[in-house]
Amino acid sequence: METEKERSYEDRTESFVSLPLDLTIDILLRLPAKSIGRLRCVSKLWLTMTTTSSFVKSFSVHSSARPSLIFCKNGEEKCVFYSFPHHHPRAEKYLHKEETGLPLSTITNENNYIPHQSIHGLIPFGNFECVIIWNPTLKQHVTLPQPKVSKPFISLLGYDPIGDQYKVLCMSLRNKGEDPQIFTMGPRESWRTIIQDSPSHVILYKAIWRCINGVVYYLAARDTIVSFDVRSEKFGVIQIPNMGWRLRTLPCGFIRHRGRLALFSNTSSLLGRISLWILEDAEKHEWSRKDSYLPFVTRKGSITLSFFTLSGETVDDELIYIPMFAGGPFYAIYYDLERNRVRKVEYEGIGEIEFRSHCFPNHIESLMSLNNLFTAP
Repeated sequence: METEKERSYEDRTESFVSLPLDLTIDILLRLPAKSIGRLRCVSKLWLTMTTTSSFVKSFSVHSSARPSLIFCKNGEEKCVFYSFPHHHPRAEKYLHKEETGLPLSTITNENNYIPHQSIHGLIPFGNFECVIIWNPTLKQHVTLPQPKVSKPFISLLGYDPIGDQYKVLCMSLRNKGEDPQIFTMGPRESWRTIIQDSPSHVILYKAIWRCINGVVYYLAARDTIVSFDVRSEKFGVIQIPNMGWRLRTLPCGFIRHRGRLALFSNTSSLLGRISLWILEDAEKHEWSRKDSYLPFVTRKGSITLSFFTLSGETVDDELIYIPMFAGGPFYAIYYDLERNRVRKVEYEGIGEIEFRSHCFPNHIESLMSLNNLFTAP
């Protein structure tokens, strides 16, 4: 005999299903990814509706309004990760801890290079001999087929926001005469060789790169920066600004600042100073410069910028600094360069920070499945 509770549930479900399709989709797009995963079990219609490419793309757009900080560390047997919001006065202890689904060696192997960037919801890993792509939202990862370039090689993940496509650029780190290869992530795809005037390749011992607005930038030989347009698959060369020193000899990196590529240097880290060179015009090789003393650094005390890692930036262009180690709660420092304003956010429940822990700022949830990446649609 049907209980009153069962009838009530069926009535609510029937009422929700009877909503207009566009309104139903709009409601679903506002839910977190975990809820979407559960609702896919409601019916074949909802499963089909929430796995279409248009829904997955729209979900990422909505998710971009609530970016988070992904923090990975080694568990006892597996890698685990935590997801924390950028904008929160104090993170509660109940924020979720989950297994990454990645092999432990992906994080711990000393030969791995980890770019510390989430690219439209996906995070790339590599160890100069293979290419691994990870989706933290779905806890899925995939190892791409072996590219036909000489080892060791480096792989750079880019995203084309117009065509809604992810592409992996791969090039040898030793054989500079080889043309690079590219892999478009999708069904029935394989590596393709890009035949053109061979661009300058990534420096073997200084793999610095960034994907910004559909363009992958990487540090190349002779202190130049190469740009790779993910959509057109064309390369360009950008001369670096006159900095008074060579990029390959000092600590530096790329971040996005106000939607543009920015080159940063910690050459005056003992003084707690940050210098940013912002790319204003790639064709004219024009850069602007910003210098600032970081108000959270004690220049006369024991805490200097040397103990912090500039991990990236938020969508509001706050620089994100992560301590290299901490005995108390894990925390992040967000610095607004324009307003010279600092906020510190503590994230409880993680424990002590390890040197091999990794942060991925400005991460958004993605429903792109990697399980059936190489099968026909």
